[in-house]
Amino acid sequence: MNRFFLFLTLFVFAISVSFAQEGEKDNRYGGYARLHSMGDNPYIIDPDNIKTNPAYSSTYSNFLWGDIGSNNGNPEGGNGQFAGFSYGFNDQFTLGFLLTRNDFMTSYAIGGLDPRDLVGQINDETGANVVPLNNNFELLGSYNFGNFVLGLGIAYASTTNDFTPETGDSYKNSASQLGVNLGVMGKLSSNFKFDAAFSVVLPSVTYEPEAAGADKIEGSNADILVNARGFWSLSNKVTLVPNVGFYNSTGSATVGSVSQDLPSWMGILVGVGLHYQVGDLLIAGGPSFMYESETIASLTIDSTQISPERKNSATTFPGWNLGAEWYFTDWLVGRLGYVASTFSGTYQNAISPSAVDERTTTGFGEGDVRLGVGFRFGGFNLDATVNDDALRQGFNLVGGGVASFAYLSASYAF
Repeated sequence: MNRFFLFLTLFVFAISVSFAQEGEKDNRYGGYARLHSMGDNPYIIDPDNIKTNPAYSSTYSNFLWGDIGSNNGNPEGGNGQFAGFSYGFNDQFTLGFLLTRNDFMTSYAIGGLDPRDLVGQINDETGANVVPLNNNFELLGSYNFGNFVLGLGIAYASTTNDFTPETGDSYKNSASQLGVNLGVMGKLSSNFKFDAAFSVVLPSVTYEPEAAGADKIEGSNADILVNARGFWSLSNKVTLVPNVGFYNSTGSATVGSVSQDLPSWMGILVGVGLHYQVGDLLIAGGPSFMYESETIASLTIDSTQISPERKNSATTFPGWNLGAEWYFTDWLVGRLGYVASTFSGTYQNAISPSAVDERTTTGFGEGDVRLGVGFRFGGFNLDATVNDDALRQGFNLVGGGVASFAYLSASYAF
């Protein structure tokens, strides 16, 4: 897939250069590479928002986009690749799709696959041979009502691994995932806009041996994400952007008639940022607070407790996401970003079937300065996160074999 996508990108690039025209800037550009190079910025609007809120397909209609990804030490490259397309049939209705893989870069989007590695857990614990999920297909669309836009996305992926020998015992393995997300964008007044989305991902696994006395094994997860942002214009240059999010993940596994809860997770995010734009300069960022917890249920077998319930949690404050973007020329964009965080974590470790040790510690997310560039030729856009090592190499970069870009996104607006 990566070679085909690269060929398609170069082909579109050649066409775009040939037919590039002067005129008002088209703001349909961006993707994961842009957001990442601007400090994983949640306070800006970008086509990457389509992944969690399908209503944004209305903003980015008539748009071909995706990630060329990174090589991450792999000479074949292609980590994180996906392809997407949206087409506006009229001013109201837009229809599109995403083709994603198991290395999708956005967490808790329905294009992601098996976020808690349910297949891996079942295979490791039971010796089953369930094929991990891959190649997800998401169909999405939006409808513009004027001051409001509604969006809907549906994604599905599945695998099977059935074995029927000439003699002996057969078995059936299967995995599937259904994802649904709903999104809305709205304008409540001349100076206040908002977006909000709800997503649910439902992976499941079944291992069914035919051997006499063997138990059927089933596992399932439910992953839910709710997120919302407001855009309150304080002036024609400055916008205040509050951002809130919530996620929850629960699941269970059943062996025969015995059911056991899988580890569950919960997280709450609250952030507020400023969005400053004047001409071709954009600066956005701010602090955030996040609380995350994990609960590992106690394990009881034949009325005997084997391990106690354990709870781990982390409180992050402040978390910083800062970014800037500016035009060097009409076709070259520069970007700068910074991320950093401080957290307090509490972790429990079982020391007996009924007792735990607990440790609380302060930690720091390593501060990370990021650089990025964007190339714009007509409707074609190539966005890249710059490899830090390429800058440190200096003149040794010429012939040094160091990758210039850490991650690449491409798009074509028509």
